[in-house]
Order: sequence, then C-alpha cells, then structure tokens
Amino acid sequence: MHISIFTRYIAKSLITFFAGVVGILTFVIFMNHFIRVLDMAMTYGTGLGWIVSSLLNILPDVFCLSAPMAFQIAVLLTLTNMSEQGEMIALRAAGFSFKEIIRPLLACAIVLSVILIIMANWLTPRSYKQFLNRRDEARSKITKVTLEPQTFIDLGDWDLYLEKLNPLTNAAELIHLIKKNDAGALSTKVNASSGKVILSDTAIGLQLKDGQMQRIDQKDPSTIIAANFDDYTMSISLFRAHRRAPRMGEMTTTKLLRRLRKNPLDAETANEYRTGISMRNVLALSPIILLFVSCPIGFSLGKRTNKGWGMLFSVIIIFSFYLLLTLGLSLGKKYTWIAYPGPWLPIFVGIGAAYWLWKKRMNI
Repeated sequence: MHISIFTRYIAKSLITFFAGVVGILTFVIFMNHFIRVLDMAMTYGTGLGWIVSSLLNILPDVFCLSAPMAFQIAVLLTLTNMSEQGEMIALRAAGFSFKEIIRPLLACAIVLSVILIIMANWLTPRSYKQFLNRRDEARSKITKVTLEPQTFIDLGDWDLYLEKLNPLTNAAELIHLIKKNDAGALSTKVNASSGKVILSDTAIGLQLKDGQMQRIDQKDPSTIIAANFDDYTMSISLFRAHRRAPRMGEMTTTKLLRRLRKNPLDAETANEYRTGISMRNVLALSPIILLFVSCPIGFSLGKRTNKGWGMLFSVIIIFSFYLLLTLGLSLGKKYTWIAYPGPWLPIFVGIGAAYWLWKKRMNI
C-alpha cells in the first residue's frame, strides 16, 4: 500500500511541475507563431476563424517541441524539491531504493514518449499540412478589391477597368477586361459599353451589355478571333491558382518511408527525409533518456540544495542534447550512410552519460 501512495505522490509532483513548465514553454514558443499568423492575417485580410484554425493547427508541433524540455526540467525540479524538503533522505531511510523512486518517473516518461511518437510521426504532420493549406488559401485569395472608376483593378488573371461607376448600384460604363496569359497563349480582351459589377467574398460577377470579345494569338498577332454580344455574364474567381511542392514536415512518417521506397529521389532530398524521420523519434524518446541522465544528478543533490540548481542542470542538459542533435542532423544530411543513425547521436551519448552517472552514484 505504501508503494502505491508513494507512486501517486511523486507522480502528482512530477505532473504538476510538468504542466507548469510545458505551459510556459509552449506559450513562449507559441507567441512567435502567433505574431507570424497575426501578421499574415493583417496582410491578406483574413477573418478570426482563419486565425483560430491556423493557431490550433500549429499547437501539436509546438507541444512536441516543448514537452521533452518541460519533462526534463520537471524531473529535476521534482527531485530537487524532494531533497530540499528532506523527503529524499526520509525515503532512503524508510528503505526505498533508487529503483523504486525512479519507477513512477519512468512510467510517466514512457507514457509521454508514446504520446509524442504518435503525434510526431502522424498527427503533427497532418496538422502542419492543414496550416500550410490555410496559409496558401489566404495567400491565393484576392481580399482587397476596391471598385474605383478610371483605375486598373488587379483581379488575379484579369485586369478590370471602369470608365464610370455608380457607387450605389455598381452600374458601370465603358468596361474593359484584359486577361493576363502566359507567353504563347491566346490573349483575351472583353469590352462593353455598359454593365453591372457584383462583388462577393469568392468571386466578382460582371453583367455586360453591348460589347465585344477578342482573342489574339500572341505568336501570330495578325490572328484575331472576335465576337460581338448584346448580353454577356461572366464570373472571375478571387482565388489565384497556386501549387506548392509538399514539404517534409507535412508528410507523415509512413508517407516519407513510402516515398523513399518507391520514388527515385536525389541524395539531398533522401537524406533530408531520413534525418527527419529519425529526428521525430529521437525527440519522442528523449524524455526517457533525459530521465536517466537527470535522476542520478537529482539524487546527488543535498538537503540544502534549492530549485535554482535544478534549473541550472536542466539548462546544461537540454543545451547539450540539442547541440548533439544539431550535429547529428548536419552529419546525416551530409553523409548518406549515417542519415538514419546521425540524429540518434544525443541518444547514444545520453545512454553513455547515464551509465557513467549511475555508476558514479552507486559508488558513493
């Protein structure tokens, strides 16, 4: 029974510290994305729904980045707090072994790693893809359309010119439309003596009267196709055609492995995919490694040690971990034969460091 009470106590302490730290780190990292999203919203004139949707799609990626750091800090804060309160000495005097003390911490680390593996390999890429789609949607939409007479109005593929415009009814006179085609295609022009402009959120409609449509072959300007009309109605989409190449971050690990297996990729792209897959799993498994590195340090702290030391050691461990990860990524992208194992460098070093620290701790 005493084991169960102790397990709940130390797990509750760890989760409390973790929730606080992950909240702070997530907020700090999230604010950078929030400013960028807000700037895009102001630039492209999107609504509140677009902002909220974009921020929610960013959150999984921010959590995957902040959770390992928060867990490592929470472990050392938990052990430092127990040492500061004299609880560590009391537990050891009561017959608790280091194995029993670390057991609830390890259980929490495993649960967090499982969550991060699922998120990093499948959920986060899908959320990031949704964010990129929403961003491209905002970029492709022509949101600022102001109808003014005697002014060329940019409508994406078309330029619109209105000689006269009634601002109350949007009735216009002497309307000219020119389509901006690629070189070598037919250039289209539409002229009308009068008409009406109907503006909506997704398109601009034109009800034209008494006009002519011309199509000129840019390869042979002498070739002109012309047709007169009494009434002509047309709609111009306010979305620009846009296609982007898929990014590694928006593809699930399953899709990356499938592309590596089936599609012929250049060495640089293939190495990027391989290192990306490894990095996702390294970050997901990092709570377990960071736990085994942190615990012997936490157990060595005396009763007079305050939480400031715990934070100092946490910063050193996290900095070292990400420095080794960056080095492993750089090597993996440069050399194909270590593309997969390269990002695992902090895990390999962490195992060695944990073994040395535990051996030194047990010899005290």
